[in-house]
This record gives sequence, structure tokens and C-alpha cells, in this order.
Amino acid sequence: DVAPIIFNHCSPCHRPAESAPFDLLSYADVRKHSKLIAEVAGDRYMPPWLPAHGVNRFVGERWLSDVEIATIASWVKQGTVEGDAAELPELPKFLEGWQLRQQPDLVVTLPEPFVMPADGGDVYRNFVVPIPLDAARYVEAIEFRPGDSRAIHHAFTLVDSSDASRKLDAADQGAGFGGMSTGSGAHSPGGHFISWQPGKVATKVPKGMAWRLAPDTDLVLQLHMQTTGREEKVQPSVGFYFTNEKPTLFPYKLVLRSTDIEIPAGDSDYSFEASYRLPVSVNVLGVIPHAHYLGKKLHAFATLPDGSKQWLMRIDDWDFNWQGDYRYEKPLRLPKGSTLVQRFSYDNSAGNPRNPNNPPKAVRYGLNTTDEMGEFWIQVLADNPQDTEALNRDYGRYAIEQRAKELRVQLANEPRNAETWKELGKATMAIGTAEEARAHLQKALQLDSRLAEAHYLMGMTYARENQMEKARIAFLSCLGSEPNHSAANNGLGIIAQQNNMLPMARSFFQRAVDSDPENATTVINLARILRKLGDLDAALPYYEKAISLQPQDASLQQELNTIRAQR
Repeated sequence: DVAPIIFNHCSPCHRPAESAPFDLLSYADVRKHSKLIAEVAGDRYMPPWLPAHGVNRFVGERWLSDVEIATIASWVKQGTVEGDAAELPELPKFLEGWQLRQQPDLVVTLPEPFVMPADGGDVYRNFVVPIPLDAARYVEAIEFRPGDSRAIHHAFTLVDSSDASRKLDAADQGAGFGGMSTGSGAHSPGGHFISWQPGKVATKVPKGMAWRLAPDTDLVLQLHMQTTGREEKVQPSVGFYFTNEKPTLFPYKLVLRSTDIEIPAGDSDYSFEASYRLPVSVNVLGVIPHAHYLGKKLHAFATLPDGSKQWLMRIDDWDFNWQGDYRYEKPLRLPKGSTLVQRFSYDNSAGNPRNPNNPPKAVRYGLNTTDEMGEFWIQVLADNPQDTEALNRDYGRYAIEQRAKELRVQLANEPRNAETWKELGKATMAIGTAEEARAHLQKALQLDSRLAEAHYLMGMTYARENQMEKARIAFLSCLGSEPNHSAANNGLGIIAQQNNMLPMARSFFQRAVDSDPENATTVINLARILRKLGDLDAALPYYEKAISLQPQDASLQQELNTIRAQR
């Protein structure tokens, strides 16, 4: 009666080389831990699964039925009788190694093991590894393998086609760089969520939703590691599975969040709410909830135009140690005008056993695990490219407004942080006036005159007011600090083109593309200037590259067809 429950729900993680701290493969294993098993099964702490039962249906749910829980409890109460060994079912044949195929198309492994000490608690670390590709490929699945280490609690898989993560890695003395922030370069690819937790089964993306992996891209692994009582060598691998099918569907990511979190010491029910109204109809494909140790209840739902309520996720007992991403068995349809609502609550009292502070102390928003956060990421698919663009415009402004609020909170604590002033200037460019943005950027440059991005953004404020000579000077100042700054070279190319200095424009656009070959805007600009100059042979590959980066832009294909006809 008991063995099938253990084999199906516990043994996949509780076996050698997996993440659980002990094995559950035999009667002796289970009897040794039987009281603990009954306890954690009874309060649904194990198997680890945070969403409330019966509210939504997700892929890979890990739930014990009430009957299974009662069976374990009765067995333990009656003395953990072994039963007839002849009736013991066979141990399942677990997949060893890679799950989706005997061997992925490409495997990227951390070059050297990271040594976790025997004790010391949580460690967040980001490891940057080049992905060896000579040409772009389309990815239909990624599979994370933790290696022979139980120190990895969970992982997020990101990509970075810039050099931003490499710079953060170089600035940190150890392997990779620490913290929960990966900076501006690393991101989840193509509107997808890619994470790993113990027991998670690798799956392919839905048909038509493969994503493009460019050459000269870095893999960035954000690992949450925990000490195990012994020294551990952490050396995970990531397998990439490629397809020749180009994407035809392009998911989009939304996030509801708050940076106004300030939880008083002793408050057992602090809460906030955030919302966003959808400008188009969408299908919701998956979600990621996120809070830290004080998280209590994480509720997210949609209020539909008719006033009815559609749950997106309900977690009544949040546990930071078991966060993950969730994909619906069947996408949720939300009509235009639906309002997405995030309602999170927190427990900062001494009665919260997960509270990292004893006695409790006031906790504010921040990226450290001892700070607090409240985010709900939503992966959606609009009905057509036009709706995706409308969503991007509308949500883009909403997201920038939220980002500006966050930056002002940071500046209240660190008023002499040039990078934060620069980021506030960047946000203000989109939601405020050029004069406001320049004031913030000037403050950044007063603190650090060689901040290349601040010079570039200053140039953009002038360009939008058609003060092109001031813009040109600012772009050149940017190149004085960072000669290969792609966007500044692109800006100078546009100015040269406006002045009919086409060969000079070509030179600047070429530098921009050489610095950032995956930037669709600069590739398109170079392709079109080459066409204007009559160099159709040179223009052709850049048009083809532009189409691979922007497959939904029909005008590019029309221009390419014209060039082929002319040739």
C-alpha cells in the first residue's frame, strides 16, 4: 500500500545523485524516516508544491491525495509493518542523465567547480559561461542538470548577448558574481521562463514558440545554494535542444510588483496590491510568483470585464525555499479590458518560523534575501503581432513608471550612486520631460564623468528635441569613454545620414553592428544604408539577418524581395 506512494512521489528526488538529503528506495530507508514522512506529508510540506490544490491546473503538479496521506499516517500509527516482500512493486526505472534525449545538441558546463563550504547558510551566485555557437540556432528546450551536488536549491537560466555579465564577473574576485541581481544584460530568452527546482521535469516549449539563440551569447546561471554540512563541489551543466522550425508565436512577459514595501517589526499581516489592465486579449501560458522569507499568502487573479474573477494563482502558505515557475495545463483566456491583480501578504512577527530576524525588525523592499520583494511574472500570448505591439507600448509605459518608483527608493538610501541617477534619467526620458531627464543624467555625470551610457542618453534627449549638434557632441563624449558603444555609433550614423553623409553613416552603422550584432535596429539601419549606397551584395546578408531578428516585420521581407529582383 505504501511503497507505490513513496516510489511515485518521493523516490524521484530521494535517491543517489539527486538533491534530497537522504534516499527513500527501500523499506529500511522509509522505516528510518517514517515519522518524519507522515508529518511532512500530513501538513503537505512534502512533496513540495506551493499552489493551492484545485484552484488551477499546472503541468507537473506534485500532490498527494487525501487517501494517500491517510494511508501513510495509518501505516506509521500501526507500526510501519513491512508486509509480504513478494508483493513489493518494482522500483521505477528512473531516467539517468538527460531526460529529453540521450544527448542534447549542445552541453554547456561550468568550467571549474564552485566549492561550497560545509556551513554558512544561503549563497546566491551568478556564473557566466560562453555558449560555443558559430551560427544562430532555435531552441525548443533547455535542461538543467545540477551534477552530483545537493547544495543547489534552485536555479534560473538566463542569456546575455552583451558583455554586461562578463564585466560583472570580471569585477568580482571569485568565480561568477554574487547577489540576486544579474544587472541589465542577462534576461530570460524570448519571453520564456527557464528555471529548475528539485524534481522538475524538463519539457519542450509549445509548438511554434522556439526561441533564437545567437552566437557570442553567454549563459548566466543564477544559483541559490545552501550548505549541507559538508563541503560540496558545484558544477552544473545545461543541455540545449535545437530545432530547425523558426518561431511563429512570440510570448510576452508582464510583471506585477511593488517597491513600496516597508513591513513594520512584529506585523503579522502586512499586505499590498498591484494591478494592470490588459489593452488586448491574451492567453496566459505560465506564471512565476516571488517573495522572500516573510511572504505569507501570494494571491493573483484577473477581474474580467463582466466583473467575474479568474484565479491566476493562489498560494496560502508561501515558502521561499520552494519557489519556481508554473505552466498551465491549458492556457487561460483573458479578454481585453481584464485587470490583472496581485495581492501579497507578509508575516514579520516572531511567530513566523521563517523570519530571518530574531527579534523581528522593520524590513523594506530590496534585492537581498533579508530584504523583501513581491513580484508576479506572467507569460502571455497575444492573438497577433499587432496586438503584441499594442501590449508592448501600453505595458512598456506601465513598467517604466514602476521602475522610476523603484529607482527613487534606491536614491533615498544611496543618493551618490551615479548608476542609479543614470537609470532614473533613462526612465524619465520615457515618462517625463527631456529637461527632467537631463537633470538626472547631469547628476550622474557629476558623480562619474566617464559614465558612457549617461552621455549617450543625454544625446538622446537632445535628439528628440532636434538639437542634433548637441546630440552629436554627447554621442562623441560617450565614445570617448566607450568607443564600441553600439547605440552611440548608431546615433551618429543617423545624424550623418540626415546630413546626406552616407559613407560616414555606413561606417558608424557598421561599428554599431560589430559591437552588438543582435540588435535589430542597428542591423536594419546598416542594411538600408547599404541599399541606398547601391551595394546590394553587401546589403543582402544584413537584410536576411534583420528578418531573423524581426520575423514579424513584413516590410523587411518586401525590401529584401526588391533587392533580389534588382540583382
